Amino acid sequence: IGFPNLDPKPVKGNLLCAGRDVAPMSSCQMNNHLHLTRAPLDRSDIMNRLLFVVLWFFMTGVRADEAAVLDKDCRTMMQWFPGVYDNQEQVYLKAEQEVDEALRHERIHHVFEPADLPAFGEHVFYVQQHLSDDPAQVYRQRIYTFQPDYDEGAVRLTIHIPNDVASLVDAHLDPTKLTGLLPEQTRVLPGCDVFWRRQDNHFVGYMQPNACSYVSSESGKRIIFNDDLLLTEDALWISDRAQDEEGNRVFGHPTGVPHKNRKTRRFECWITAMQRDGEWTFRRGLEIYDQGGMVWLATEEQPPEKVGIKMRNVRWPYGNNRPSLVLYAYRPDEDRAVSYAWADPSAQRIGINLRWMQASRTLASR
Repeated sequence: IGFPNLDPKPVKGNLLCAGRDVAPMSSCQMNNHLHLTRAPLDRSDIMNRLLFVVLWFFMTGVRADEAAVLDKDCRTMMQWFPGVYDNQEQVYLKAEQEVDEALRHERIHHVFEPADLPAFGEHVFYVQQHLSDDPAQVYRQRIYTFQPDYDEGAVRLTIHIPNDVASLVDAHLDPTKLTGLLPEQTRVLPGCDVFWRRQDNHFVGYMQPNACSYVSSESGKRIIFNDDLLLTEDALWISDRAQDEEGNRVFGHPTGVPHKNRKTRRFECWITAMQRDGEWTFRRGLEIYDQGGMVWLATEEQPPEKVGIKMRNVRWPYGNNRPSLVLYAYRPDEDRAVSYAWADPSAQRIGINLRWMQASRTLASR
């Protein structure tokens, strides 16, 4: 490159002056022109640089493709995850098989309700769980947030623990209880996020091993928490477990068998029962779920008579019985149903008429 009428100045680097190598910081002048020419790159250097550029473009493209796949997986998971889940069938079948009491799972009912809480992010859920088919036995309330984690290559679930859980009970039924809730009104335990990766037709959830821990307010010991999960379009398996630093089990199934929860369908129903005087007590607008949901009606007389109905969507893991949607009728203090009716498991309506009581169930719109 020629720069006419310029005084020669020292130039860093190996140069060619009039075709001759000169040392760094040298210059040369010929006919009042400074002639500076970089030494030609050898072929291997050129190839290395080209290879770097090609690899850079390739890796950028691969990462973009992986991000697009993860975004799609996140959208799919947000379609599958919301709903109500229950392990009624697992509990029932273990009792039928007379499994040792110590190895049976407790009955758990899970609600994962989408929540409009922009301060937490785009994909937010209110979570409420209760035990033993008793809505009064609420044992866990959380705010869940989901987002793609491109470094982990998974959908990240962050679990927020509200500071005031009492005021949020049944917020899935009354969303106004969540109004104004902010992230700073919750706490997040470090290391306790759950990561979800899609595998074929399901998602596998996991935590970083032994990364989640807390100090028990009861024992003063550090409790280490781990969880493995599986999500499909109609089921959620949960294997949460905890131990202290000495390895003693705090909770979780002794053999690691997960709680096998199935997604429920919500039905709207009416029920009527005959009183002693021949009149009828009638109620409509009741709600029941097809995974062991139960409702009771008390007649309008003194003392009142009671009749209960229960729904199950049964999938037998053994024998010749076909999967069925079953509607049972019960009297108080009787473990065995008075009678029952059944239909195809995909049925949207089912009813029963025993002359002294009647009931009908219709699949709800949501």
